Amino acid sequence: MQLITPFLLLLVSLQPGQLLAKPLRIGVSFAIPPYVIESNHSGIELDLLKEAFAGSSYELSFEFLPLERTFRLFESGKLDAIINVKPGMVDPQVLTQPVITFHNRIFTLHSTHISTLDDLHSKRVTAFQRARIILGGAFAAMANQNPHYEEVAKQQVQVHQLMRGRVDAVVLEERVFYYYLDQLIATAQAGEHYEHHQVRQADLFPPTVYHFAFRAADARNLFDERLEAMRQDGRYHQIFAAYGATP
Repeated sequence: MQLITPFLLLLVSLQPGQLLAKPLRIGVSFAIPPYVIESNHSGIELDLLKEAFAGSSYELSFEFLPLERTFRLFESGKLDAIINVKPGMVDPQVLTQPVITFHNRIFTLHSTHISTLDDLHSKRVTAFQRARIILGGAFAAMANQNPHYEEVAKQQVQVHQLMRGRVDAVVLEERVFYYYLDQLIATAQAGEHYEHHQVRQADLFPPTVYHFAFRAADARNLFDERLEAMRQDGRYHQIFAAYGATP
């Protein structure tokens, strides 16, 4: 009688499909809730990815990194996919169909009024990484000429700096800003008081449509196919609704 080796026992114990599992390392920005919530690997965009690859041969792993670093690692082949990419930022052949739309705003305290980008030239401004590239030439020109402009990896820091008067304006996606403001309001220390009415926002940018990027064509095609199915059957909207948002 032929003996069953430990290796054969391992093969028998594996569930169908596990032998064929293909790792998919996805770089995601670690500071953009409700789109990405690192603490429990959730958020709108992570849920879209998990739903799109559910039951497939791909095994997803999320790597939470500063936005700038995700691009560098993707371009060097150390990540298989990244989120939130505009055409022109990477090779167009690696892009998916449009996935999500962001609404970037300029937020100030109510005493500061911003009506044009020129109003930012003399202000202390913080923005998300790659804002110069994403928000257009006029914004890039302002940023390059403003010695008090900086881009930061952690968006929570931007909200705290604004509400505590350390900067004059922050440039941030609308849902992300209010997510962190609500957190700050809920956890305010003694002597601190923050409210939505303290904030003024300027809507000077068109919506930003983002794609995802996959190095492998088969993974990209599967994501596109399933994302379209999710849009058709309502799951796309349901994922947004779970976070109190609409697409």
